[in-house]
Amino acid sequence: MNRIAHQLARIHRLSVADYRRMGELGILAAELRTELIDGEIIELPPIGQPYAGSAALIADRLREAVERSAVVALHEPVRLDEHSEPRPDITLLHPGIDGARVGRAEGADVLLLIEVADGSLRYDREVKLPRYARAGIPEVWLVDLGGRRLTIHRRPGPLGYADVMTPSGLGAVPLPLAGLQTADLSGLF
Repeated sequence: MNRIAHQLARIHRLSVADYRRMGELGILAAELRTELIDGEIIELPPIGQPYAGSAALIADRLREAVERSAVVALHEPVRLDEHSEPRPDITLLHPGIDGARVGRAEGADVLLLIEVADGSLRYDREVKLPRYARAGIPEVWLVDLGGRRLTIHRRPGPLGYADVMTPSGLGAVPLPLAGLQTADLSGLF
């Protein structure tokens, strides 16, 4: 956009309330996979393999590991602020979140977000992770299917996550819960 047009242009960012209302009214087709990032609607690619199988495996293993000490949600939106409601692949929520609230979770409800990257690694790492950190999401796992690697991001802040680590094995990945609970993700790669 040239300088004059930029000075005259008025940018309108959608709020989460606007975005949800568009979905309720059918403006955004139900089968269209979207998320709201900084007031912009982002269309997500269709779910394919091996992504779908990997996300399902991780969610199943988390459910086994946490039993009733947390709620596991798959592909449910999380409201980060007034203008962002991404749709992480897997969300580990505080216990006691009822079914009606799972699809309306907010950042304070989250223990852990997991993004499974199969072609979306750069978007997940450069767009979503910084927003998760600014929103105070305590822990994010980035599963890089192509690179066959899991990175764990902890200690969020305005500039990103202060601690980033790659576990040496996937047999007992520590979960951000009271106690020493772990998830067995062996066989993921």
